[in-house]
Amino acid sequence: MAQSINCQKVKGTIDFYGELSSKKRYVENKAREICKKYNMEEIITPTFENTEVFSRSSGDGSDIVNKEMYTFLDKSERSITLRPEGTAGVVRSFLENKLYVNPGLKKYYYCGPMFRFERPQAGRFREFSQFGVEFFGEDNYLLDASVIALGDKILKSYGLSGKYRICVNTIGDFKSRQVYQVALKEYFSKYIDSLCDDCKRRLEKNPMRILDCKVDKESEVLKNAPKIKDYLTDESKEYFKNLQEALAYLGCDYYVDDNLVRGLDYYTDTVFEYIACNDDSENSINGMAICAGGKYAELVSKFGGPDISGIGFAFGVERVTNLMDKFGLFDDNVKTKVDFVLIGLDKVAKLFTIKLANEIRDLGYVCELDYKNTSFKSQFKLVDRVNAKNILIFGEEEIKNNLVTVKNNENGEQKSVKLDDFLESIKK
Repeated sequence: MAQSINCQKVKGTIDFYGELSSKKRYVENKAREICKKYNMEEIITPTFENTEVFSRSSGDGSDIVNKEMYTFLDKSERSITLRPEGTAGVVRSFLENKLYVNPGLKKYYYCGPMFRFERPQAGRFREFSQFGVEFFGEDNYLLDASVIALGDKILKSYGLSGKYRICVNTIGDFKSRQVYQVALKEYFSKYIDSLCDDCKRRLEKNPMRILDCKVDKESEVLKNAPKIKDYLTDESKEYFKNLQEALAYLGCDYYVDDNLVRGLDYYTDTVFEYIACNDDSENSINGMAICAGGKYAELVSKFGGPDISGIGFAFGVERVTNLMDKFGLFDDNVKTKVDFVLIGLDKVAKLFTIKLANEIRDLGYVCELDYKNTSFKSQFKLVDRVNAKNILIFGEEEIKNNLVTVKNNENGEQKSVKLDDFLESIKK
């Protein structure tokens, strides 16, 4: 008896085909176009790295490192991890290739698959695509404000204005966080029994992570926890004040969320998220983070590099695609429009249409053919199926006299013209 084979996709992954793949590419390419206008370079890093790249950047106490990474030993017994996020790999590449040696601000964008072993749910997958940006070389609130405004610009380009809000906060500099961690540890120690198991572990390693807990996020214990704003140094307070003024000047509609922290160790000072709102549907996505990021003043040096500050953000392409679908924001641009269907009514004409179709495609048009049939009725079914704008018909008479019968499928007009004249007209 033949053994059955599991030919289904792995849980938490997606097949992209047809219109769905067109929507995904639309979201990616729209962001690329905007980033190029900021004179940003694309950076492409491997989908897997040495595990230390992520454990060093994310922190041993993070959920990503402890629970979500796809890590394995390769045939040389090296610990390898499929990338769970993009920043660490970009920083590793930035240092390894000495991209920091030339002066000036370095600006990169990336797009590619990420992998996290977490419970699949709405907007959350085990393999997902992420589009992100990273800026290196300047420690300045004006840059922070510009990067936040860039994320706002990208999301608005998808038609999502009014569908999200920008949340910002400061988690302070290193000195601020040292004092704050002590206060949090003292506070949460009183409520240790009411915390989830993960938070009990975080209490020792990094109590600030408790504020980012998905299990206890509605707990009064978390809501009443000490706020970072009460432990900021004067420098951090001034930095955050200047950032808010810059955001207001740039027209970014934001609000300060005192409870906002980021789940990775490398962030300092500015952190921000774009949170979905204005959705009253049954499967509401209100409160879901569409895009998130922050400043990391110490990450590059943590990798053994020079003391260079960075800031960036990333969004899940599938999450944005789903949100656009939910609000009906994709137009006909994501559908492939067939400009011409070429119909050949005999063997000679059929061969001729194949060659001609390639010539017309070289001019930038989308062409389709029925390679099998020669009857008009059979080939016209393809016209209906692809909703072609025009039909080009070739029979014995057309081939003999170098003519083409052109039918406009939208208004029904049909005429016979010289083939050379037709080709010249569509070139123009």
